[in-house]
Amino acid sequence: MQIDPPEPPIAADRLLDTPAMRRIARWLPFAMVGHFVVGVPALLISLVVAYGTFIQAGATQRMQQAAAWPFVAYQTGNYTGDGERLISLYFRNNGLGPALVGPVEISFAGRPMRSAVELLGACCGYRKGQEMQLRTSPIVNVALRPGEEVLFMSLPAVPANAGMVDRLDAVREQIKVRACYCSIFEDCWTVEGPQSKPQPVKACPTNWTVWRQR
Repeated sequence: MQIDPPEPPIAADRLLDTPAMRRIARWLPFAMVGHFVVGVPALLISLVVAYGTFIQAGATQRMQQAAAWPFVAYQTGNYTGDGERLISLYFRNNGLGPALVGPVEISFAGRPMRSAVELLGACCGYRKGQEMQLRTSPIVNVALRPGEEVLFMSLPAVPANAGMVDRLDAVREQIKVRACYCSIFEDCWTVEGPQSKPQPVKACPTNWTVWRQR
């Protein structure tokens, strides 16, 4: 039995030299250019869509932040709406969203005060153990809803407070009050004095002398 030897493989140069391969090679650059022409617009469209989505997401976030923007203001008064004499110090949220009040620092005559009792001793002649009628509320780490206010110190005109009410009324505009507060998005601002413009900060200060309720 005779076994025929295997046919030799077709050389690569002979394969490429066939008419069909020559036609393919002639049209190959045009095909590559066609793919490129089709692919570039698709890539550009994808980039435009991605950029538009990014811009829209940023705009949506800014709209959400604006809709939840708090505006905390310090205010002081000497009479209630009913005409009762009452020296009051309070914060009010005039913004659109809730505010978390952080540190509050209150100073008088250039010196930070730690409490209402210390303030009355420095400004108004209060002595330790003296009888008086003082109303205080916590203000640090308190959440204020839009339109809500917190009366954190008030001194009513009652016999026990005789003299102190007049003195506090005379100097209440000299009391320096500053506070830091943040929104639900953890954007923070500091505010100092009545009708002042909030100043944005990265985080609330940690070196203030924090006001206490008592």
